[in-house]
Amino acid sequence: MLFSGLSFAQDIAVRDVPSIVLNSFTKTFPKANDIDWEMKGEVFNVEFEIGRRDHEVWLDHKGTIVKHKKEITARELPSTVKNSIKQNYKGYRIDDVEQVEEMKQVLYKVELKTFTDEKELVFDQSGKLSNKRL
Repeated sequence: MLFSGLSFAQDIAVRDVPSIVLNSFTKTFPKANDIDWEMKGEVFNVEFEIGRRDHEVWLDHKGTIVKHKKEITARELPSTVKNSIKQNYKGYRIDDVEQVEEMKQVLYKVELKTFTDEKELVFDQSGKLSNKRL
């Protein structure tokens, strides 16, 4: 079973990335550094940093970005999401936040913590909980 998981995601060298995919990536993220490429099924997955923020992008064979996940700060969350957390999760503090754009939809993966509990929740832009797994 472990072997099948390894064959699904496979590290690849930048020289093995098609030029259309590589050009799309470098044009969109010219300041990217610490870049690692993988094949995940039929898409190219690239993890990188811009500044000190982690990013992860999935591109198809035409170089189109199909998903983009990036680290953001709690201050960058939309007020609708922050208000939802304040109202429904009193006593929790926001620990980690990721913004995920996929198929023109933006979602926020938020890790909430107390001294005794931890929750990982996904919110849409309006502050509503989403059951989507990111």
